[in-house]
Amino acid sequence: MKQSTPILILLLLCCSAVFSASLTYNRATGNLDGFAVNISDSPNIPSGYTNATEVWEKTGFIGRLLYQGEPCTFTFSNIGPVASYTTNNRFYFTLNTNGTPNTEVWREFFLVTRAKGITHGGSQHDFSTVNSVIANNSGSFILNVGAGTELASVGEVGYDTNRNSGVYTGTNAFRYKYPYSAIWIDVTLIRTTSARSSTTRGYYESHIQITTGGGLSQTLYLGGMYNPRSSHTEPNAYAFSIEELYTSAFPFSELENRNSVAASMEVATIKYVSHVDQAEISIASNAAGTAAAFYFTTSDGSYFPFRVAYDAVTPNLSPVEITPASNTFTTVSTTVASPVGGSYTANRLEEKIKLFVPVNTNPAEGLYSSTIYILVTQID
Repeated sequence: MKQSTPILILLLLCCSAVFSASLTYNRATGNLDGFAVNISDSPNIPSGYTNATEVWEKTGFIGRLLYQGEPCTFTFSNIGPVASYTTNNRFYFTLNTNGTPNTEVWREFFLVTRAKGITHGGSQHDFSTVNSVIANNSGSFILNVGAGTELASVGEVGYDTNRNSGVYTGTNAFRYKYPYSAIWIDVTLIRTTSARSSTTRGYYESHIQITTGGGLSQTLYLGGMYNPRSSHTEPNAYAFSIEELYTSAFPFSELENRNSVAASMEVATIKYVSHVDQAEISIASNAAGTAAAFYFTTSDGSYFPFRVAYDAVTPNLSPVEITPASNTFTTVSTTVASPVGGSYTANRLEEKIKLFVPVNTNPAEGLYSSTIYILVTQID
């Protein structure tokens, strides 16, 4: 049975604030599915992990989040089914054997994270030294350092390939804006003893969204299980991220002269990764995934049309306009090396979402918004 998940991109039109950052799932030795819901871990309370002992070798290891960008706060929130009859505000695997969640059957868990850096010289640095425990739904941790390959401005403090800092002169070694080229965050789920009928046979699911407050979101669609029957349908297990280039409204002047696919303006990147499921990704103007009539609208009813272009990076395809007859794209199996080391093969799709408008589009003044629907459908 195919299962579809709608995901939204919200656009605002009116002061520009462009940023450059990325957040990508990397499996490493982790998994997105197959987590046993009939057991608890040891230790199984948050205080058992507020120490320096790493936990990525546990069976609840999900994988890594690779981050580049400014220092920020990562918030972890449940966006999936809400478990019933719970006593803690934590995360939960809930039963789903046929496409309909049964929120009365669940296993509770919390998350343990650990951030580390990769220097511009390629060495790894455990700058955190301790774990950060996300004990409750909508919990967060603060990343106090940034990462990326941007260069420092002349006269400002920069970093060399070994994290040493100094004023960049334009010719010396302190050429990098950040001490790290990338940061990775190990994410591990820890199952507690709190459960409700978790020995009910079948598949389980949990949807966790990680946001930075700066236009990045990464959603982990996790799968659990307990002795499922052959008639049961396994929920999707994948990671999906959105990287929006505009964190606040942008002026129409940036869009008005972009009147073709070739001249279209990039506004977001979407990425799909799964070592479990192939998928089709559809882009539409409605939640059903069937329409491609895109409009910016205001609260008082003013509107104007725009068009959406799809520019695929993986697989590498020529940019095309989204129409009702051409709005669905399929993942491909690829092997990608990780900056942390090693590589792994997964079903992937990475695409740029771009906008353009018809010639002579002249909207009235106002704050306009629009929603682009991204639908993920399992195909295997």
